[in-house]
Amino acid sequence: MVPFDRHRLTNLAFGRKLMTSAALLLGLGLFFGGWIVSVQLTRWETTTVALFQWGERLEILRSRRADVFWVLFLGHAASLALVTSVSAFLLRKVALARGARKALIGGLVILGTLDLVCWLLLPMWGNASVLLGGAIILESILLLYVALHPLRDMWIYRRWNGTGGPPVRVAIVGGGFAGLYAALHLDRRLGYHKDLQISVIDRRNYFLFPPLLPSVAAGSIETRQVTYPFRRIFEAANVSFKKESVEAIDLDKKVIRARVDVDDNPVTGEPETIWCETHYDILVLCPGSDTNTFNTPGVKEYAFFMRELGDAIAVRNHIIDNFERAARETDADRRREQLTFVVVGAGPTGVELAAETRDLIDHILMSRYPEIDPAEVSVVMIQSGDQILPGWHKEVVGSAEGRLRKLRVDLRLGRRVVHVTPFAVTLDDGTKIATRTCVWCAGVRPAPLLAACNLPLHKSGRVEIGDDLRVKGRDDVFVLGDAAFLLHEGKPLPPLGQVAFQQGQHAATNIDLLLRKQPTKPFKYFNYGALVSVGDKFAAVDLFGVRISGFIAWWVWRTLYLAKLVGFGNKVRVVIDWTLDLIVERSISQIAADRQDFSGNKFADNAPLAARPRPQDGVPDGLSAPPPAHVPTQQAPVAPTAPPA
Repeated sequence: MVPFDRHRLTNLAFGRKLMTSAALLLGLGLFFGGWIVSVQLTRWETTTVALFQWGERLEILRSRRADVFWVLFLGHAASLALVTSVSAFLLRKVALARGARKALIGGLVILGTLDLVCWLLLPMWGNASVLLGGAIILESILLLYVALHPLRDMWIYRRWNGTGGPPVRVAIVGGGFAGLYAALHLDRRLGYHKDLQISVIDRRNYFLFPPLLPSVAAGSIETRQVTYPFRRIFEAANVSFKKESVEAIDLDKKVIRARVDVDDNPVTGEPETIWCETHYDILVLCPGSDTNTFNTPGVKEYAFFMRELGDAIAVRNHIIDNFERAARETDADRRREQLTFVVVGAGPTGVELAAETRDLIDHILMSRYPEIDPAEVSVVMIQSGDQILPGWHKEVVGSAEGRLRKLRVDLRLGRRVVHVTPFAVTLDDGTKIATRTCVWCAGVRPAPLLAACNLPLHKSGRVEIGDDLRVKGRDDVFVLGDAAFLLHEGKPLPPLGQVAFQQGQHAATNIDLLLRKQPTKPFKYFNYGALVSVGDKFAAVDLFGVRISGFIAWWVWRTLYLAKLVGFGNKVRVVIDWTLDLIVERSISQIAADRQDFSGNKFADNAPLAARPRPQDGVPDGLSAPPPAHVPTQQAPVAPTAPPA
């Protein structure tokens, strides 16, 4: 399949390039030429303040030289019409999202209309001169962008010219930070060519921003704000997307085999599966990682994870549901079980989740459930090491730990969970914490897909790669992110988002060099630092060696996360959510779960298991106990047929 050209200006006919470029430059010349003439005729000082007084200068010009004023008006109107019409035509051929294109042209039309109306109303409306000054400044910035952006794409952008041989197919497995940045950066470097095919394969149809999942679990931002559809991300890029679950990769034949659930059987109602094959010339493998349970009994069956959107929704629903049950429970022991929330693992996700949960309880839920005694509510954090945030600077750790204790989070350091049931968490010292809620944030393990690819694995389960991010002995395979094992200053790079997106960009650079038959470059990781939010208006930050905590750090945390969030619409919605959260109480409505499997394991079969009743629950013989509140009841999926050989 030949990809759709989203960089068409590069390949535009030379004659059309000359005509449209001349039209844009003529329009800009008329627009800014009118400014120069009005400055000369009114002896106007072009200071920053004077720019806002351009309407007043035009009014003076109109009273002195009406003929010149109207000539300038006609030239001004012609320049706006010329630049707007030509830019609207060219922007359709620019790699620009439809929403951004509509906003640019729409904004230009609105400002242009306001501009011309103010010109005509200068002698009749006193505020026209004031509005005209501000409108013309915004309009000039917008005009420069919509004119120079197409000109750059037409004349300056470097594009790949092809190899002269068969098409080059680049397949990216996994749409996390590494896969997304690799695809977008590769598109920016290569652009369109009929012999180039870039495809991204992921089991979800959206990009997920995991750092904000604890905020979703606490309800401070809405669910859709942390996701962005791949098809919308790639609408302005020469990248195709496939929603498939990759099961195996044949490295010798260069074939990716994946499963697709296409429909439900009309007779049995069971899902029907088809198998797809994607051939590649260059493979970028970044399937991410899964939750590491360390084979702890009961974790997979009864604990929550915090890796998927559905996990955050399930945790939020479960917390609220426990408050609803505790408000009607008469047995004190059961009520304490329902109001005890255990977080296992004190990494950034665990710390943020514990703090967000405590804030949700203290600021929202307690005021809505007067039947509950605050002394019965507890949030417990369990960490096997002797400090929270392992590997972080002690100053940052001290600030975060002090804040957690101030929030009344019960820290159990140096303790390991050995067993999880629906009603208790058992520690290695024999302590049993009676609870209905255990959220497991204790680490990650490599995705099971790696073991099915016949790649050289490190003892950690990750793929050993060279300095240029390629697998040793496989020049056509790049492995990135959580799936890759690469030493940096004598230590393996951690499974972090900043590692993943830096590797994604560097892999795209090396693929570009490979296609141009140039030597690849070694990857150099730059550690920006670390940051963690610890409750309302408090964060601990270590950036570029600068360590701060408190409100300023919290503002930095929000600013940086907002900058990395994908999608302008998502950024706006998150800002609105965060602003409203300061003045409006967040909702405690439970969100209904859908049929999609949101389990933390991407490739294993995760049919939910029902909880066993305790003897004291008094479930009559012959009746099965209901499943835990956090596990949706659904039919077990039908085992798919084996993939083609």
